[in-house]
Amino acid sequence: MALERPSHEEASFRLLDFVMEHSKRLWDSYKYLEEMMELYLKNRSNKRVKELAEEIKRVEKEGNDVKLRIFDYLARVGEALMYREDWMRLILNLDNLLDYVDGISYRLSIAASKRWYPTPEVAEGFRRLLLLINMMFDKLKQALLLLPSDALKVLELCNQLEDLEGEVDERHRELNLVLLESNVSFSAFVVLYEVLERLETLADLAVKTGDNLRLIAMHRAP
Repeated sequence: MALERPSHEEASFRLLDFVMEHSKRLWDSYKYLEEMMELYLKNRSNKRVKELAEEIKRVEKEGNDVKLRIFDYLARVGEALMYREDWMRLILNLDNLLDYVDGISYRLSIAASKRWYPTPEVAEGFRRLLLLINMMFDKLKQALLLLPSDALKVLELCNQLEDLEGEVDERHRELNLVLLESNVSFSAFVVLYEVLERLETLADLAVKTGDNLRLIAMHRAP
């Protein structure tokens, strides 16, 4: 006898549990990246930097496992879940964020091991940029946690994400110029430029993820 498919509401709540499980890996991964960035910007090449890179890689793999479980669940519930495409885009963007955090971590670990460090001016520019991205991740986390209970607040937080992205773009342009005018080694320049571009992509992906949350929240709004 065929198994009875869950109702739309049951499927949504189960999927939300999966998304929370997946996003926890993202918050953990980004927390490790924050610590790693601060150590690197202080020109510290120690055992902790390597440990953090390994933790981020481990968490990224766990996140990938959760993503595969989510896709398996989506295939099984079929049409019982409304707005399935919106959920899939949300999951894929969360996973992309995890991948980019891992990519930044990989480059930082190489730079730290080779002692390719930024100048104080460049390091300060990265700190200012990271402060904004930290705020974006905090808004994104709040929006996701409030998705089951306060759709209108989710919409407000997603709008704030877009405002912060504009500030990130401005800081990104400023830091690009500071980096070009700095006297860092060529090797350090290449790594720092790649990290800078990937940090901007993190901000862009955070906004895209917010857009996914906005669509889902609009369906749930009273």
